[in-house]
Amino acid sequence: MSKIKFGIAVLLLIVMAASGCSPYGNDTTDRNIPDINPKAEAANKDTSNVTLYFSYRGENLFAGETRAIDVPVSDTLEAAVVRELIEGPSADRDELIGLFWQRVELVGVDTNADYIFITLSEDFVTTQADDAEIVLEQSDINEQKMLAIYSIVNTLTEMGKYSRVQILVDREGGVGQRITLSEAGWGDDEDSYLEPLGRMQSLILTPENTLVESLDYFAKNDRARLYNFSAHTRPDGTQKTVVNAFSDALAAEGNVLESFNVVDSNVSYSGQTVVVMLDYSIKTREGETVSRTNIPVVLVREEDIWKFTYTSLVNVLINV
Repeated sequence: MSKIKFGIAVLLLIVMAASGCSPYGNDTTDRNIPDINPKAEAANKDTSNVTLYFSYRGENLFAGETRAIDVPVSDTLEAAVVRELIEGPSADRDELIGLFWQRVELVGVDTNADYIFITLSEDFVTTQADDAEIVLEQSDINEQKMLAIYSIVNTLTEMGKYSRVQILVDREGGVGQRITLSEAGWGDDEDSYLEPLGRMQSLILTPENTLVESLDYFAKNDRARLYNFSAHTRPDGTQKTVVNAFSDALAAEGNVLESFNVVDSNVSYSGQTVVVMLDYSIKTREGETVSRTNIPVVLVREEDIWKFTYTSLVNVLINV
């Protein structure tokens, strides 16, 4: 290329640049615009898996539902969790029962180190038995309030950030105030106030607690409630019988459980079965008292709930 042609080419490029033209086309500005996220809403919230505790079949005991909770950037995980507890369990979890009634709402959440303060609407303490749905068997509004409070306490402390939960109510437009033990469901004490509460493990249906409740119902001959703690599927793959057949089978044997003590437990690597070690004494139908120690009882996990297998119950209580 001659010097004259080279100079003309350079001059032409300078003119094109000055006029906004480009050898790549006329929309150079578009190439500098960042892509728009079609899912911008999803980018403005986070998702966390949390175990929420609800009443198990109207018992004064908790079973957990693990739920993925979406938390907007303008909210906190703790506030979202409490709202989910107030709303209740998922529709397909018919063994779980929510403990709050309709007018109760979350007003605010505050934290101080490892303490968390939950402010509920005043309806939580002013609602009377006639205005609330009593969901616990053989319980009243006060016991339900206590269990509702501990559903918040046990759920939040399991998140691993808080050791104590203080329940407050909104009496004067957004300001949380302490409540008396009477208002919280703890008897008739109107002079003492509810203190920050720690985790109550005895209310949760752990494998050990599940076995204790099951054996307690067996000892009381309450086979209908015992049935609720039995697994739907037996180890051989067959389904458990209806409640009447289940009750008749256990009643016919005639053994009487006199005492028992849960010793230890070990969860399998898969997390779906557990062996609970048991000491117990039983009076057989022949009138003989038999004591056994360190007997393994197998429980299985069904939808996050520990339940005993019918085979294990028969081996422990019937085939002695």
